[in-house]
Amino acid sequence: MDVVVPGPWWGSLSYRSDELLIPGCRVSVPVGRTKRVGFVLSSSSSSSWPEGKVRAISSVIDGEPVLPPYLWRLISWAGRAFLCGQGQALMAMLPKELLSGEKVPAFKSISQGGGPEIDGPEVLSCYRWRDIDRSDFYLSMIQSCRAIVAFPEQSRAESFFRSAVKAGLDGGMLWPVTGGAKKLNAWISARDGECRFIVGGPGVMAAPFEPDRVIIEDEGSEGYRSLRSPRLNGRSVLSRMAKEVGAKLILGGRVPSSRVFKGISPDEERVRPGKRLIFIDVKEGHTLDIPGASRDIPLAQGTMERTIRDISKGKVVLWILDRKGYVGDLRCDDCGAPLACPCGGSFRLEGGRMSCFRCGRKASVPDTCPDCGGPMITGQNPGIEALMPSAKSMVPDRPVVVWSADEPKGKIAKRDMIKSLSSGGLVLGTRKALELCDYLDVPLICWLDGDGEARRPDHGARHSAYSMVVESCWRGNNPEDRQVILQSRRAGKGWQMALNSGWTVFWNRELEERRDVELPPFRYLAEISCLGGDKDRVSDSLSSAGGDVMDPDPSGDLIWVAFTHILPIYRALERFFSIGSRSYPKVVLWTD
Repeated sequence: MDVVVPGPWWGSLSYRSDELLIPGCRVSVPVGRTKRVGFVLSSSSSSSWPEGKVRAISSVIDGEPVLPPYLWRLISWAGRAFLCGQGQALMAMLPKELLSGEKVPAFKSISQGGGPEIDGPEVLSCYRWRDIDRSDFYLSMIQSCRAIVAFPEQSRAESFFRSAVKAGLDGGMLWPVTGGAKKLNAWISARDGECRFIVGGPGVMAAPFEPDRVIIEDEGSEGYRSLRSPRLNGRSVLSRMAKEVGAKLILGGRVPSSRVFKGISPDEERVRPGKRLIFIDVKEGHTLDIPGASRDIPLAQGTMERTIRDISKGKVVLWILDRKGYVGDLRCDDCGAPLACPCGGSFRLEGGRMSCFRCGRKASVPDTCPDCGGPMITGQNPGIEALMPSAKSMVPDRPVVVWSADEPKGKIAKRDMIKSLSSGGLVLGTRKALELCDYLDVPLICWLDGDGEARRPDHGARHSAYSMVVESCWRGNNPEDRQVILQSRRAGKGWQMALNSGWTVFWNRELEERRDVELPPFRYLAEISCLGGDKDRVSDSLSSAGGDVMDPDPSGDLIWVAFTHILPIYRALERFFSIGSRSYPKVVLWTD
């Protein structure tokens, strides 16, 4: 029999067994000197391998599969579609207890789902500016059917679940974030049909549930992408789930992704932010000089005046600079060489130490440049930590706090910080701070570097910048009473023109450019890092498979590849993920 052993390798392993087992059953198998839990991929009464060359399984854990058939197919698809292999997909989508061999009840079919693949689900869309309008629509869609409702943020999932309970919808489950017994119990309950609908964050893609409807809110958000390897995209997995079980797929949000806009051309509301959106040319304003940074932070007079005005009225103002830490892109002041992490990412200064933006690795700041021995290390782009002294001097009698993915930590700290802002204050934050609009009345949001996000070396940079400003205009409580300031060197020009024209105008222009250079959604794009000395071999293999390989840094451990079809690229990479490999590359795939 062929067995998939969860791990970074892509291939299956062959073993002998005295009995034929159904695909999806768990077995204990010897791997080297240890025993591992594996999942039966296929089983046959004959083999071309000599009996003495194939090791026997150690034991059978399940006589019957514990996974619904559709989930087994979904995991297999994810392993191919995200270039991570079925073993890694199993690790990403199953509770740890199943991977460690803990006994769970066998699966018993409870519905007609999980049959052969169909051409595709019926697709509906709901792209509306106001959160409450979309929420009401989703509630109407899950009144009397089995459904999954996914959000890119757990806090929004929790808020919607409370709304569903308040609306009298019974049989619901809030999908847990943490693991352990709570998640295992939820997994078994969902698999066995003990709930009618499930609401959750990106992790709800792993729910073993066969819904009639799959709702994906804010489907264009990068929040659906897993932070850890393998970097699965929850939106894509949930869309495939709908296809596997024949469910109706409902896509929603404020701004559609490029793939959805290109594929179904959803309708757009005609309402615009109008005068609520204020463009300020920073070339005519002040700047904050940041010690240790080669660039300043622009701060226009109009931004300061409006900030002081609203805070003096007991209101909360957000200053958004979507860069964590004190300063980013650390490099030598003499030779200009960047301080690079072994993973290929760049370092920023955060809390007095270096932190890699890609993998999170922490390190002390070197006394001298590793390349030339120069004594001066400086950063390029200041982050939110660098704003604190100036912000405190501007509003000395009100709270000034930082809000990002790292701060505040935990629900209690989050609740206490929100409470401290009840009488007004200034929040210095990344895009994550926009969630405060769900809890507080925020009359003013200021984007201090409106060009920063669009400058990123990323094909989706303009869409990300556009979506963040749109979110600022419409998210949360009383958005019609909110002003949004966008400080920019090209105020109201380029991609910013579409902020008052609409996302149809934005995407028509953006996709025209992407089509010319064959970027997603017209082709796939993958970033492959941690190559372990195999950079040239991997590049040659991908080129032979028809991929266009790009090397952004010849001295780095990273390549990019653009391609049209997944399968040839999967086959080209497969040999670098064998069980005896010294190291395993990491792959991040972009489809839009």
